[in-house]
Amino acid sequence: MGLIAELLNQRKTFQQVALLVGEISPPCQADVWERVRERVFDMDLTEARGYVRARAVKVVRRQVAARLPRHPQLDAHAVQQLKALVTERVAQRILADLLAGGAAARRPAA
Repeated sequence: MGLIAELLNQRKTFQQVALLVGEISPPCQADVWERVRERVFDMDLTEARGYVRARAVKVVRRQVAARLPRHPQLDAHAVQQLKALVTERVAQRILADLLAGGAAARRPAA
């Protein structure tokens, strides 16, 4: 029974992390975009990805910390996984928007 209980607990934790990724990513994306929008247009894709990810770390850390009191059941591993997944999603969405010519692709006015 111990193994089954552990697997069910892991599944529940994964579901909570997945929900939190969806909840935290949009506000992080907006904050990160404000941080990178002045410089990202002058970079190639690989450089832009690294720059966006680097600038996302502080934003993601702050947003995750703000929500942790409501999710005390998340252990340190789940929190690290959450931070990594949110950071990756934010970077992917910003770069996808840039490549697709969406709102993020418009240069700010000089």
